[in-house]
Amino acid sequence: MPHHPDDRPLIGPVRSPEVHCMTLNVRRRVPRPPSHPDAWERRRDAVIALIASEAPTVLAVQEALPSQAADLTAALGSGWEPVLVGRGRSGGGEQVGLFLDRSRLDVVEQRTWALSRTPARPGSRSWATSFSRHAVGAVVDDRATGVRFLAIATHLDVASPWARLRSAGLLGRIVRQRGLPAVVMADWNSPAGSAPWRALADAGVVDSWHRASRQVGEAYGTYPHYRSPRVGDRRIDGVLVTDEAEVERVAVSDRRPGRVWPSDHAAVHAVVRWAS
Repeated sequence: MPHHPDDRPLIGPVRSPEVHCMTLNVRRRVPRPPSHPDAWERRRDAVIALIASEAPTVLAVQEALPSQAADLTAALGSGWEPVLVGRGRSGGGEQVGLFLDRSRLDVVEQRTWALSRTPARPGSRSWATSFSRHAVGAVVDDRATGVRFLAIATHLDVASPWARLRSAGLLGRIVRQRGLPAVVMADWNSPAGSAPWRALADAGVVDSWHRASRQVGEAYGTYPHYRSPRVGDRRIDGVLVTDEAEVERVAVSDRRPGRVWPSDHAAVHAVVRWAS
């Protein structure tokens, strides 16, 4: 039986020295009838199928409640190492984080930063946010290339432009201080080219989209909300990289495994090589 296009990977597994970076806001679980497009019970298998078939080297996720993170961890299996932390003071609650390809990557260090004036205080908040936001990072060694790099997953505030700008500035400082090649993946809650993206570019962390040698598929917006994504809509999710990254190809996913939209957001992909 022929495969439906939605069941075919857009990027798929890559070979060294390429690193496949993928970010997806999985949309937090809320009570819905099982047939509702937003119901986690309906979407869970589509999310898992999307991730498993695309086989990213580094996956960032946002809005994963503990039960959703447990579903993903169990279904994806031992091939991926989960590095996820909740935004609460003790690390509980809604999570952002990473799934890392264990066949290639060794985790050297894990870190969490509050997106606030006091980033070392978990659960702290600043800049007119209604609740805490945070970033989760891992320093990893790529056994295939010998490169050590920093991967960060985060989710900027939805309501406060001031918080988004200040959070972006904090992320830029974190990357500069670590002094490693880095990839920063997020639901930025602001469109590409806006002030937070420019603040990161000023810190040397730039949008992979405009550095890519090739774009796979269309330049879709990333918040289609369970509808077909539209060309030219806002890209509020993205993969940003430091100057060491040579970006081979980028894509915004319009895949529906099993004819089901995985999330209200679209996944974003970037395939990079770290320049020696």
